[in-house]
Amino acid sequence: MKNSTPIGRALTALVAMAAITLLVSPAVSQAPEKPKAADDVNGVIVYAWYLFAQAMAPSGNTSAPLTFETWQEQCEIQPALCPSQTIAAARVEGGRRVRIAHASVLADHLGKRLGLDVGAHDPNVPCGNMNLAGFPPLFTTPPNVNTKKKPNGEQFAVFCEEVFVNKAEADFVTNNKLLSIPDQQKYGNVTFPWDAVEIKVDWAPMSSFVNPFSCPNNSVYTETIQFAGMPSQCYALVSIHISSKILPDWLWATFEPRYPSTNPNRCNPRLYSECNDPWGTNSKLPYGPQKAPQVKQSAALAKAMADFKLNKVFNNYFLTGAQTQFVNAQGRHIQLGNSFTEFNAGVSPGQASCITCHNYAYAGTPAATIGGPLPNWPSTGYACNQQNPTASCMPPTGNNWTSEDFSWFLGFMPQN
Repeated sequence: MKNSTPIGRALTALVAMAAITLLVSPAVSQAPEKPKAADDVNGVIVYAWYLFAQAMAPSGNTSAPLTFETWQEQCEIQPALCPSQTIAAARVEGGRRVRIAHASVLADHLGKRLGLDVGAHDPNVPCGNMNLAGFPPLFTTPPNVNTKKKPNGEQFAVFCEEVFVNKAEADFVTNNKLLSIPDQQKYGNVTFPWDAVEIKVDWAPMSSFVNPFSCPNNSVYTETIQFAGMPSQCYALVSIHISSKILPDWLWATFEPRYPSTNPNRCNPRLYSECNDPWGTNSKLPYGPQKAPQVKQSAALAKAMADFKLNKVFNNYFLTGAQTQFVNAQGRHIQLGNSFTEFNAGVSPGQASCITCHNYAYAGTPAATIGGPLPNWPSTGYACNQQNPTASCMPPTGNNWTSEDFSWFLGFMPQN
């Protein structure tokens, strides 16, 4: 890759020196350039796109076409994280790797804690319900969502979630026996290796929409997938969360397709946050839904995607934002949320922050608070129930907590 801009040269260095175990090809010996610090905005965004390009690169595997799909899904590492019937169905189809989807664990736990119907689902059904209620009066059901019910009362509008971890993280978790809360407490405070990466993706089937998308599609990446226990169907990749331990408090990035049929609320600050990508787009400032249709991909990003040989449809995916800090330089709470994932998990408008939510991941947390803040604690900003805190103060004093290092992958492990 050749590029005359400093950021372009930085991405070139990342591509040329890829040491993180993301691709299926062997890594080279020299580590890529890391963001200089949590407030290194350009370095953080470049690295976020690097992770995206590596993960979305073709794998050469027809049953798992994208590189991240060749990683281990959380249900493969700990089957207790998925419905037992789904795991049983996967085993019946033995002889090949079977894709396992599940409902949003965040939606399930948040719904139970707040008494919401959002995310409520039959535990034996692999996928979870989309949010048909919305958040009136600001946000109601998106117009293209299928609100009809099946004869047995189940929703047509569902979304299927997968959480993948790369080899560095999978090996760390299994080798250190962190597959239950008691085992984590025996281990003590967790610190993941710097090259650990998690990816959470949401797939929406055609049946969830009134006017279904085509498969393939020029605006959104699609695959025809047969998840265990479910019929084969065309799915759209509607949300991509990527988190990396490249910084002490991790790097959090979320991506969405510019496709109003599935992601109509993208970039809306009344929901969670504007979109902000001064490197990957031609907009140097954060932008909202009015400007979003006119924002273009930068030439540097287009070239990077071509060099990674990404499917051309990924040129229509945009970084909603990247987060590495709890508050900005003015001390204001930083928000970041995906208009599909958090909306359908039931996260209220203005209450989404990746870093704050994940900082509540501590072993020993009562089951009623798993998946978000403790009662009366904030959803954005420092994870601390104090007036004018100057630093993140989890865990509460006087309790025997074990840090899970911002990972709900660990936090949702079984209690026995």
